[in-house]
Amino acid sequence: MGKLNTYLLVIITAALCLAGCSEPVVEEPPKPAEPLYGNFLLGEEEIPANSFTSVDDEVHLLLKISPLEDILSATTYAIVGVRKAFVGNEIDVTTKFHNDDYIFVYEDPTRYYAPWRQLQSGTILLDKNAAGEIYAKVNIVLSDGTPFHYEQVLVAK
Repeated sequence: MGKLNTYLLVIITAALCLAGCSEPVVEEPPKPAEPLYGNFLLGEEEIPANSFTSVDDEVHLLLKISPLEDILSATTYAIVGVRKAFVGNEIDVTTKFHNDDYIFVYEDPTRYYAPWRQLQSGTILLDKNAAGEIYAKVNIVLSDGTPFHYEQVLVAK
């Protein structure tokens, strides 16, 4: 009886191994979700825009975009703004005054482009329609020569 039990145990083990020892299932890594508001380019790096907010006061139209979902406490963001008189018009940053006619700030954990740093070149266009949609087209070169580009129609969700 001992040899029969051993023989059955070997057959059962082999059958279980054959049933469970098939090709391993390779799961594909999760794909990142499409950014909600396009991407912006900082140098060669493409950064998703997953949140935005805007301020439309008496003096400026400001736009803040971030790859992070919580825009209020975002540690990575870009702020671009133009004086109200220039909303709807593409402005050349070499012919306008920074911090008066236009504003640009970029911050992430390793880089900071302060608003007092004048841009080298480029154009900014911010436009807002009656429905609250904002069209942003920013194609600038930052103070250290890094290009920044963002173009998107922003619709609040």
